[in-house]
Amino acid sequence: MLHICCAPCATAVLENLRNSGYDVTGYFYNPSIHPWKEFKRRLDALKEWAPSVELPVIYYEEYPLEDNIRMLLNGDNRCFSCFADRMVKTAELAFEVGIGLFTSTLSVSPYQNHELLRKAGEKASDLLDVRYLYRDFRGSYRKSIELSRVAGMYRQPYCGCVFSERDRYLKIKSPGQS
Repeated sequence: MLHICCAPCATAVLENLRNSGYDVTGYFYNPSIHPWKEFKRRLDALKEWAPSVELPVIYYEEYPLEDNIRMLLNGDNRCFSCFADRMVKTAELAFEVGIGLFTSTLSVSPYQNHELLRKAGEKASDLLDVRYLYRDFRGSYRKSIELSRVAGMYRQPYCGCVFSERDRYLKIKSPGQS
């Protein structure tokens, strides 16, 4: 089960996983993406691209703004809280549908804190009988850019949460950033 943050990040990660022999099912679960128009653009981009590479994807299309903001504000580290939420939901779905392994496209980004991401994935794995596969796909980041440009995909300029959008304009380093 591949948690997908966006289609551009999924391109190279999917290629890597398939080349390693994995049969991949995607899961779009990203309640932290703000504003709603940004969420919709990323969702639509994935819906357009996934069939072209024969990637089955399960989509979570709800937009729980208040719950997500509350979770981010109440956590000790908003990036870890966001990662943990997405990894737990992905592990739960994998368990539900009988997939014994999960990972995330978030690991392709050089802008994400991989230590926090790995910790969140391992914590989710401990909760359920589903193994977390951590792979550092940052070496494929440039390839993901190239593949997404060739495909004419929308590429977003920030991770997605309202705080990261603010931080990019104010040049603030987020608490989860490496």
